[in-house]
Amino acid sequence: MNKRINISHPTKVVLWAKSGGRCAICKKEIIMERKDNDPTPIGHIAHIEGFKPNSPRYNPNMTDKERNSYYNLIILCPTCHTQIDKDPNYYTVERLRQIKREHEKWVKEQVRINIPDVTFAELEVITKYLISVSMLESNQKLTIIPPKEKIQKNGLSSEVENLIIMGMIGIEQVKDYLNENPDPDFAGRLRNGFVQKYLELKQGGVAGDELFYELWNFASINSDDFKIRAAGLKILTYFFEICEVFEK
Repeated sequence: MNKRINISHPTKVVLWAKSGGRCAICKKEIIMERKDNDPTPIGHIAHIEGFKPNSPRYNPNMTDKERNSYYNLIILCPTCHTQIDKDPNYYTVERLRQIKREHEKWVKEQVRINIPDVTFAELEVITKYLISVSMLESNQKLTIIPPKEKIQKNGLSSEVENLIIMGMIGIEQVKDYLNENPDPDFAGRLRNGFVQKYLELKQGGVAGDELFYELWNFASINSDDFKIRAAGLKILTYFFEICEVFEK
């Protein structure tokens, strides 16, 4: 009987977000845009320590849950996935874990580098999308609390906290952009769409770091463009500070 690969949705979200939508080895973009602008992933979620007994780098001492966990998975393009499995003597467990660490560090640095270069043009691309997918306003009342307290209460990791601090650099730019919009209801509709996405995820049981990365992907329209992701981080951080997301 064949074993079934069962990778949880939250694990996939974190993997894709931290990979920046790029192959960890060749850095190739692995999110393909379809005609309806719905992004389609063309990359592979690969196991570092193989999933099946005959797989490269298989570890019999691991449980299937451990095999399908974030720490044993890496995002690769189809070519690089084939390459690592054909040459397991070179692509050892230790080498692949190092490749993954260095790639995620590189992705985070690319976002940081692009934050000062974000313009109103990138913010407009994102906000138009967010408003286009806005849902009906909810009557649910949430409690606004300071960002530091939100981080602690929601058990967000130090890595996510560093991303929030990085995004704080752009809050004033987001405020200026919203204030200059000629539509007086624009900021309210944008806020409503964002809070509704937050509530939808919460009601679906998403929490902690996974919730943050889901919202970042949403705020970045699931783009693999580093400038768009930097703009999305600014917008996410803006809402993190001023409205009812990650409430007490």
